[in-house]
Amino acid sequence: MKRIIALLLCVGIFVVAAAGCTGKSTKKAVATGDEAISTNAADYENNFKGLCTYLSALGYINPKEKNKGITYSVMDAEIIGASEGRRFVAQHTKNTVIEIYEYDLQALQSTPDEAATDVRASVQKDNTFVNLVGETVKDAYLSDNGRFLMIYSGNDDSKEEVINNFKSFHANDK
Repeated sequence: MKRIIALLLCVGIFVVAAAGCTGKSTKKAVATGDEAISTNAADYENNFKGLCTYLSALGYINPKEKNKGITYSVMDAEIIGASEGRRFVAQHTKNTVIEIYEYDLQALQSTPDEAATDVRASVQKDNTFVNLVGETVKDAYLSDNGRFLMIYSGNDDSKEEVINNFKSFHANDK
């Protein structure tokens, strides 16, 4: 009886081992964290989260929710007629602050917002706008698709690179 049980166990182990060697794995790929992060803007959704994730992949900002209050703050975007906004401490240099805002272009077409219209027109004209307390905000940029606004407070070697990557994010998508 013991021999029969031992034989059945050996056969069972052999069957399991042989099945593992057939190459027909049913396991799903598991992310290890070693995968390359895409730096192609087209790989990200054309929305606020997609832009933040893209700029994070490039090493400029850290938008992870667990870092709220440390590397970024939620801004009152409605003041400039935007639908969402965040202020980030830049990750590539700690002396730079990057603010990003998203405009709902469909809503602006159906119901124009005076603040949004004024800010966007001023930024298109000379990369500045006047805030609620009358101060001129410099280094403001609209993305090429007009959906996003970035304020870049700092002067470092990568400023033009950051601006160009921001502006070209989904440039042909509205």
